[in-house]
Amino acid sequence: MTRVKQTVSRQAPWAAFGAVMLIANVSCGKMPETASEVKLTPAVEIAETSSIIGKVTLQGTDVTKLRKVVDVGGNPFCTGHGDIIDASWRVAADGSLADAVITVRGSQRASNLPPIAPLIDQTKCEFVPHTVAVQPGQSVRFHNSDLTFHNIRIARHEAGTRGKGDNIDNIGQPSRGDENVKTFDAPGIYRLECDVHRWMSAWVFVHEGIHAAVSAADGRFVITRALADGEYVVEAWHPQFPQKLSQTVTVRDGKATADFAFDFAKAFQL
Repeated sequence: MTRVKQTVSRQAPWAAFGAVMLIANVSCGKMPETASEVKLTPAVEIAETSSIIGKVTLQGTDVTKLRKVVDVGGNPFCTGHGDIIDASWRVAADGSLADAVITVRGSQRASNLPPIAPLIDQTKCEFVPHTVAVQPGQSVRFHNSDLTFHNIRIARHEAGTRGKGDNIDNIGQPSRGDENVKTFDAPGIYRLECDVHRWMSAWVFVHEGIHAAVSAADGRFVITRALADGEYVVEAWHPQFPQKLSQTVTVRDGKATADFAFDFAKAFQL
């Protein structure tokens, strides 16, 4: 059975984490969001039709060297699913780069959203999908499909850094089937981590509006909302790079193409 709970932020010391693991659906952390102070722009109906398409690639490295098997430390549950591949780089042999977020500046919020909120599942000791993009005021569902304790620590990511940012929430999901729903009102980038399984990470990108997409395993993306003809600044962000890529595109007859190539030399280096 799935148990769904709306999250509520509250403070709790990490020294008590062991006790928290015994309690179902506990939300804790520091520096709670002041979502009530966020003034959302009015949402309007925006047609669901593709407007900007393109592909994201990674250049300047042997991509086969980026594939790393995670050391799960002999965790008895996680070792039963075979090798877990580090999700930091999901890049194909031809350089196609997944998990880049493509956004359009000046995007409006949409009132016509899908009835079911996007889902990030904790399954086989990984967050799936690794990256989602939503608009301000939209909710994300967090689910535990594993027969083990997970948690979701949410940090407001500091742009331009590898892993800095303030913790705003921490959701405990001790049991298989646990599900929580969190609303993200403030635009920004949010980093998700599991403190029980430290290799687990994911991202929630809250764009200013609805015109956002995440590149798939083949590097391709589609902005699935209509845009009026004209010039737009389109940006690409990937968690392994301190800077976004940007370009100006011209939408004609409601369509445009924007391809992006990240240079590995400009990525965060270990």
